[in-house]
Amino acid sequence: MIRLGTLSKALLAQVGAMGVVLLALNLGLLGNTPFIGWLVLMQSGIATIFAWLLKSDRWWLIIHAVFPVALALASRLQLDSAWYLAGFVVLLLVFGPTVRTRVPLYLSNQTTAAALTGFLKPHVFDLGPDPGAQKTVLDFGSGTGSMLKHLARDHPLHRFEGIEGAWLPYLVSRLACAGLSNVVIKQGDFWSKSLTPYCAVYAFLSTEPMPRLWEKAKREMTPGSFLISNSFQVPGQTPTKVICVDDARQTELFVYRL
Repeated sequence: MIRLGTLSKALLAQVGAMGVVLLALNLGLLGNTPFIGWLVLMQSGIATIFAWLLKSDRWWLIIHAVFPVALALASRLQLDSAWYLAGFVVLLLVFGPTVRTRVPLYLSNQTTAAALTGFLKPHVFDLGPDPGAQKTVLDFGSGTGSMLKHLARDHPLHRFEGIEGAWLPYLVSRLACAGLSNVVIKQGDFWSKSLTPYCAVYAFLSTEPMPRLWEKAKREMTPGSFLISNSFQVPGQTPTKVICVDDARQTELFVYRL
C-alpha cells in the first residue's frame, strides 16, 4: 500500500480536480462557453472532495476550497508582483514548519486557558512532597503565546516555557509575554526539545503527530507527570481525564498521566 505524504496528497487532489474539469469541458458537459467562475468553483469543490477521500488533514480541506477562488480573484486585481512576494514571505513566516511538522497554527482561547489553569493548580502545583516548590510546564508548540501568558499570570510562582517553530508567531509570543519573568519562549524544532524537566506538557497539534508525541512522552517524561492535548486524542490510549471546556467549539482537553 502506497503511503502518500501531505504535499503529494495536495498535488494529487488539485491535479485530479483539474482532470475532471478538463474532461467535462471536452465532453461538452459545461456548454460551449462556460462561465470562468463556475470552472474555478468546480476546481475548488472537486479538489476538496479528493482531499477528503485521501484523508488529508482538515486544514488542507480549507486550503483546497479557498485557494483556487483566491487565486482567481487576485488575478483580476492586477496587483504588483511585490505584493505576491510579500504574501508568500508572511505565509512562510507563519506556516513554514507546517509541511514538515504536520502541525498548523492553532490558537488556544482564554476559556481553554482558564480550564487548564484550573486543572494544574490542584493536580500539579499543589501536589508532591513540597507543594510550594516551583514547577515547570511546557507549551509544546506555543504559537502566539496566548496560553503561556494566561498561565504565567495565574501562577506567578511557577515557571512556564514554550517552543515554537514558526518565526512570526514566535515573535508575537515574545511581545505578548514581555514583562512576565516566569515565562521563557524559544524558537526551534519542538521535536528536539527534551520533555524530561516538565511536570506537565500542553500540546495543541493535529491528529497525525499524536502517536509520535506519545512515544516521546513515554521515553522522556517522569512518572506522575501529565501530557495534556487540546482536541486530539492519542490513538489507542484512554485518557486519565477529559476536561470539557464551555467555549464555542466545545473544546476537550485530553489528560494523560505518565
